[in-house]
Amino acid sequence: MASHNFSLRPLVSGTRILFGLLPGLGSILMLRMVIHLYRPDIEDAEHRVKDVPVDELYNCYDFIIIGGGSAGSVIASRLSENPDWNILLLEAGPDENVLSEVPVLFPALQTSSLDWQFVTEPSSDYCLSMVGNRCKWPRGKVLGGSSTLNAMLYIRGNRKDYDNWAMLGNEGWAYNDVLKYFLKAEDMRIPEYQNDPYHSTGGPISIENFRYEQPITKKILEAGEQFGYRIVDVNGEFQTGFTKSHATLRDGLRCSTAKGYLRPAAKRGNLHISLHSLVEKILIDDHKNTYGVKFTKNGISNVIKVNKEVILSAGTIQSPQILMLSGIGDSAELKSLGIDPIAHLPGVGKNLQDHIAMGGHSFLFDNPYTNGSDYCFNYHTVSSIGSLIDFAINRNGPLYSMMEAEAMAFVNTKYQNPVEDYPDIQLFIAPSADNMDGGLFGKRANGLTDATYADLYEDILYKSSFSIVPLLLRPKSRGYIKLSNSDPNTAPLIYPNYYSDQEDMARLIEGARIAQMLVEQPALKEVNARPNPNRNPGCKKHSLMSDEHLECQARHHSLTIYHPVGTCAMGPAKNTEAVVDTKLKVHGITNLRVIDGSVMPTIVSGNTNAPIIMIAEKASDIIKKDWSDSRIVRFKYDTVPNLKYQDKNNIVKIEPRHVENSKSTPNIFNEISSLFPYLSQDILKQYEKSITNQSGKQNVTDISIKSTKASRGGFEKNNISNFLPNSYYSKEIKENKQAKGDRPRFTSNAVNNKVSPKLLRPYPYNGDEYCKTMTESILSTNSRNIDYFKGYSPILSDQSKNYKQNIMYYNNINDNFDTRKDNKFISNTESISNEPKKSNIWLYYNGLKYEIQL
Repeated sequence: MASHNFSLRPLVSGTRILFGLLPGLGSILMLRMVIHLYRPDIEDAEHRVKDVPVDELYNCYDFIIIGGGSAGSVIASRLSENPDWNILLLEAGPDENVLSEVPVLFPALQTSSLDWQFVTEPSSDYCLSMVGNRCKWPRGKVLGGSSTLNAMLYIRGNRKDYDNWAMLGNEGWAYNDVLKYFLKAEDMRIPEYQNDPYHSTGGPISIENFRYEQPITKKILEAGEQFGYRIVDVNGEFQTGFTKSHATLRDGLRCSTAKGYLRPAAKRGNLHISLHSLVEKILIDDHKNTYGVKFTKNGISNVIKVNKEVILSAGTIQSPQILMLSGIGDSAELKSLGIDPIAHLPGVGKNLQDHIAMGGHSFLFDNPYTNGSDYCFNYHTVSSIGSLIDFAINRNGPLYSMMEAEAMAFVNTKYQNPVEDYPDIQLFIAPSADNMDGGLFGKRANGLTDATYADLYEDILYKSSFSIVPLLLRPKSRGYIKLSNSDPNTAPLIYPNYYSDQEDMARLIEGARIAQMLVEQPALKEVNARPNPNRNPGCKKHSLMSDEHLECQARHHSLTIYHPVGTCAMGPAKNTEAVVDTKLKVHGITNLRVIDGSVMPTIVSGNTNAPIIMIAEKASDIIKKDWSDSRIVRFKYDTVPNLKYQDKNNIVKIEPRHVENSKSTPNIFNEISSLFPYLSQDILKQYEKSITNQSGKQNVTDISIKSTKASRGGFEKNNISNFLPNSYYSKEIKENKQAKGDRPRFTSNAVNNKVSPKLLRPYPYNGDEYCKTMTESILSTNSRNIDYFKGYSPILSDQSKNYKQNIMYYNNINDNFDTRKDNKFISNTESISNEPKKSNIWLYYNGLKYEIQL
């Protein structure tokens, strides 16, 4: 009789994660409020890109750029430097959300509405522990593209990568040719590298180390030196070695290409940016001349013509998709889908490469701190009120951390000659593992099944841990992308074909062994570092660390590192698989270029965002040079668009637009529900259902809200209750109506009467603006927060005097400011050592007052 193993463990784990997501969303909601109230530098309302409505677009532009991602943002900015050129940038997604700038939130952005949410086709060779045997492939559907939701890591690759491009027939793309474009883009802010010949300052993309570092990261770097590697500048002369991660950060916050390139250019009169604009096809006539694009915005199809060029920068997945939809690709495949072929380029969609990694390499250790401070990433600390204070007031703390790769290494397996300085494995060194966020974000981002997560992490939740993820730098395996049908709204089919070349597996197995040897170094033995005792459920039959076990783990816990490239490869015309030439012009088509990661003939040895920015910088110069050549005649479809005016020389220009600065209060509830629909819709319904008792009434611990005004942002009545986590913020929110014209008053329910009320700085109130109270209310609770921060972290403990000074400042300003009753904030708080603290405050939002219980 066949036996069947059944376990409730995955169900229990999945239910726990479901309920944990709601407090997690509440933390994000509170963070968004804090940013609006206290961080105008992040809101940056004055410089944000403004969407140009369809009725303000013109019927013809000099250049049309498809895709406002890592490459498209660069090109739009650089080409619009020429005031005589009119530029249209079409982006399918919205502008950046302010939350995307907070480094620690990057895993939450994946699977959000800013992500295209691609998945690979099911496979029996990889992604076996993922839902449906499919890998998730996050791609940015937002200005800045994937630079807006990636891990911000800045790696150029190895000089040999680019020299090999030149050897393949791509003249002008060797390392010495492209270095100046890395330098042009860069604003190096790491002090020791600012005067280095391999770095520069003043470029649009600033480079920093992550502002907040976990102590375990320093121990791992120490172990790397004990292992025989040096701490080096991996973007400098040599790549082999260990390093603190370089990242695209500005003042500790994300610096995407939209932030670095588009915001400074957004008010130029010759640049139109159209958001939520999905390109259906590129328009090419019978003579293979490109003359425009067709796109959909607000459900309406539009056609815009082009004078000079269409530039396709939709990324490795969608650039080949749009080419094929436009009739460029393998003729037989296009005909089978009912698409008329215009140019037979069989390389479109082929040559797909990605950095594949082996997940599951988690290591436990003993926290050497005895005062309760963290030694590694801890979700509870990051989502705490103390972390919010640190972020809002001191502009520091764990919200500035990046749990996936605070450090990294480039190392050599036994298959690679170390003398060459051409390492074949990259190690991501993370001061965390998937157990440290309780499965709230990492599990969802990677697509792990409930059963796999439960077996690996459920019994070690929140135990001190770190992970070392080995990835293969130069895979030999090649995949492809093909159309599912001729509908531009249908995602293409993705076949990465990981491990189809057995050498890839052999090198990755050795990379995993290197990670294990690193953990055995004295620095990590001091903290009793040891492997996660749990095994992937699909690999338990194999001996631990055997070739069979590691191969099984690689096939089950397969991780993309979000670096797909190569599907519109650059190469000479004699190469039948090449799609573009060295100027990135599509072979056989006039006035059409592809400029993004898809043009890489081979993948670079490192993260791909910096190389893609470099490609766009170099391509912009190529375009400028081409069109400054008098021998190039304007395209025959050159027509005068319906513009506002012409100058005295009859040169067409777009009239400068007066872009208004939006300072209106955002609808935060609606914004968050739209950003995280998977949390605000299906999960909320399940949550509401689960807390309904047998009599059909909601549990008394649920939050209630009577206001219908607050529910306009996509929330049903009472739904806002579910967004504020009971453990941090609230068990009760009540509407408190005010007399018309009365300014908001914020008072807390006193816990006791031992603490004297303190008057805080009045904050001007206009219309629906918030009153500046939340953080002040927290800061006014002297003993509570001083006690909290003294034990917060050994790194921050020396700053406790600063926290006290801030608190004293807010508590003693009543002599200098108006003391009108309408601007009072009173807080009485009880401090109980080593016990949960409770305090009530009032938040004013969108014309209503809400009582928040902390």
